[in-house]
Amino acid sequence: MKSLRIAVPLILLLCAGVLFADVPVREEQFIYSVLAFNGKDYAGTFARKDADTIYLVADVDNFITMRNVFVYFWPITQDWKTDTSALNVPFEGTLELIGRQEEPEIIGMTPYTYYNIRGEYELNWKVAKETEAEAAWQHYQDLMDAYWQSVSAYYEKRALYEAMLNELTITITRMRDEGKDVTQLIDTLRELKAPPEPQYPTEYIVPPVPVQKAFILNLPVGEYEIRFFTEDGRIMEGSERRIVAFEKRRAEAIGLEVIPGDKWTRPVESKTPASVLYIDGTTDLYLRPFYQQEYNDLFYEKMRKNDARGNPTLMKWVRIQQVPKARVEISRPSAEAQMVLEEPFYVEQAKGAALGYQIVPFDPEGKHKDREPSLQAFHVPVSKDQRVIRLRVQDKEGNYLPSSERQIRIITPSRIGIISLILAALPLVVMIIVMARRSRRYTS
Repeated sequence: MKSLRIAVPLILLLCAGVLFADVPVREEQFIYSVLAFNGKDYAGTFARKDADTIYLVADVDNFITMRNVFVYFWPITQDWKTDTSALNVPFEGTLELIGRQEEPEIIGMTPYTYYNIRGEYELNWKVAKETEAEAAWQHYQDLMDAYWQSVSAYYEKRALYEAMLNELTITITRMRDEGKDVTQLIDTLRELKAPPEPQYPTEYIVPPVPVQKAFILNLPVGEYEIRFFTEDGRIMEGSERRIVAFEKRRAEAIGLEVIPGDKWTRPVESKTPASVLYIDGTTDLYLRPFYQQEYNDLFYEKMRKNDARGNPTLMKWVRIQQVPKARVEISRPSAEAQMVLEEPFYVEQAKGAALGYQIVPFDPEGKHKDREPSLQAFHVPVSKDQRVIRLRVQDKEGNYLPSSERQIRIITPSRIGIISLILAALPLVVMIIVMARRSRRYTS
């Protein structure tokens, strides 16, 4: 019994050690919280006390705030995180910026909001400041208030409609049982229509965020220095940082998202004209051209996540948005060029024993009624008897877009390859025959 009393606490201590061995140690830190525009949307990151540089895209609005939070390293994902649920103390004051003018600039905090309005495609970001920010937020609030009022009115009308429907149904049933004429009541029942459901506001893809204050930095390309002053005019210890404002090296280049007809969940991207697409010709392709921009790999990765790694000597292409109202020219040997337009398609599960999916034209009036298309794309038919297919992308005005040329090459098994395989296997077959004869000779 005594040994059991000693063993149980030891086991509990060992279990506790295993459970809490990987619990990260939190440290209270002063951080820069950064909401940066990355070329296609806004994303947040933070610069902890050991991060001496903040990276921002030049000539666009970026938002910076200062706060005290708990910071810890998460070994599972190998990155730094903040715990704002336990500590999140924002600071107000002024920011000193050195490098844009001859003298240091003192920047104050500005109320702002940002949002993405619905357009042809996704890149329609707007930033509203000061009174415009309040107006933009109020406009969104008015839209939502009107929507919820319409929802409330809809449920009232729906309740009245269902009550009338139920009353008419009961009356018609009773009168029929009594042998009375119900023609007029049936006509009334047919004319009775359900109230239309209210439509959710579609003005925004991303609605405005509540108005808040931040230091808004819109800087030309270059390097700068900043430090933070509290409201009483003191320099916040550990607030000195360097800012690198960088720009894209090339823009408006064209990339292609290529979706195989039999593997629609596994698309590939072709970023440059040199990236030839090799296929076996067994399935059609569906293309989506997009604009892309080229950035320094290190700068861009650290702008997205301050503790990320990158290669300062490499450039990377970043997908921005789909080319609006594009057209794709398809050229095949000994055939006239064909112009393909963007169409809606729907992904269906393949019938039969074989598992998988197939892409079919979207039929809004037939079997796909009341559904949304799975994708909008350009259909490129492919067959094994073709060897090379060339593509070029045009904009909505009919101009060929730069770096949009691509080649598709269909690879088929070669007879020479099969003969070579047979010749390569021939010595092995001869060796097996010789060894078999020798074994028979020894056994006899």
